[in-house]
Amino acid sequence: MQKYSIALLFLFLLSACATDDITSDQMERQRLLVDVENITRDSIRQNVELSGQLLPKNQVPLFTMMPLEVTGLHIEIGQEVQQGDLLLTLDDTEATKQLQQARRAVEELKQGLIQVNELNQSIERNAANIKDREQELQQSIVRTQALMNELDPANLEDSILQLLQSSLDISIRQAELLQVTGAASSFAPVNTMELELQISQAEEAVRQAEQAVQATKLTSPISGIIAQVDVAEGQTALPNVPLVTIVDLTQMMATFPVNSFQVTQLQAGMQAELQVTGIHETITGEISSISPVVHPQTNTFTVQIPVSNDNVRLKGGMRTTAIIDLDTIEEALIIPSDAVLYQDGEAYTFVVTDQIVRRQALELGTRDGEQFEVISGVEEDDQVVTTGKERVTDGAEITIRSE
Repeated sequence: MQKYSIALLFLFLLSACATDDITSDQMERQRLLVDVENITRDSIRQNVELSGQLLPKNQVPLFTMMPLEVTGLHIEIGQEVQQGDLLLTLDDTEATKQLQQARRAVEELKQGLIQVNELNQSIERNAANIKDREQELQQSIVRTQALMNELDPANLEDSILQLLQSSLDISIRQAELLQVTGAASSFAPVNTMELELQISQAEEAVRQAEQAVQATKLTSPISGIIAQVDVAEGQTALPNVPLVTIVDLTQMMATFPVNSFQVTQLQAGMQAELQVTGIHETITGEISSISPVVHPQTNTFTVQIPVSNDNVRLKGGMRTTAIIDLDTIEEALIIPSDAVLYQDGEAYTFVVTDQIVRRQALELGTRDGEQFEVISGVEEDDQVVTTGKERVTDGAEITIRSE
């Protein structure tokens, strides 16, 4: 009986020890397996990372100034066009009618000017005739006066006859002078200045009418690609609404909004490395311009970097990131980017102490590839979780993966 009791006690103790071992193994397996790295000090390139988009450098929308019906649409989206190519035609009925009326008005005014000039020339000729008649009359008066002074009593009959003839000549000259003077006085010279001004105004109306007719035929102002068509044949084109947009994709402009802190670090001429979504190679460029004033709606400044696009691989609206080197920071506190998490835009990491993780907020500086400069939050030689960081929580126990 005593041997039996000892055997039962031994089995009980053995069972208890086995349970403790199983529970310990299970708890070890329940700990999350993670990788960690140490916070180090190293030199890091100080740079600015900007996010923006690619836009065509030349983008031209076409408009109409009058509501006109579209009578012909000669292009489609994506079509290549050359400068001067006809894109669409608008109804020119009214514009052509006004042009014809303006041209007729000019012709009538010019014909009227010709007639007035002829009349003025006639008046000038009559004025010349008056002077001639006045001179002839004066000569007749002089002859008559001479005859009166030379009367010969011995030959009185012949002298009187000559005097009568001279007096008759004076009367005839007076009559002619009165006739010419009367004709001239009924037609005063016409001032053509006002008529010439009217012709000038009418010719300006013709030029405007010609422009109105020409505006019904919309041609491409640049060589490029049709990016947008916002009208259809038979539809009424409305004023100040883009009808067609042409873009030149051979020259692109990478455009970035930057804040007040970033704009103070940048200047024209700085080199930049561009990464474009969908393009696997790095594009190098140079800042060409920085807006001198803040945009009132976005409260940001605009930075532009020209990008050559001869093969037209880049498209308008593609997202792009620019890395611009500023300086090199020596002995910077470095954390790998794999150890950084974000919540509501705030960076944090998990610091390991005695296989227990603690969530720690971070203030980060510049980024250089796969590492960040740490301004505050961790110290040198701190261990931070990299692989597995998304699965841990503050205060969780972890197991560090062995090499």
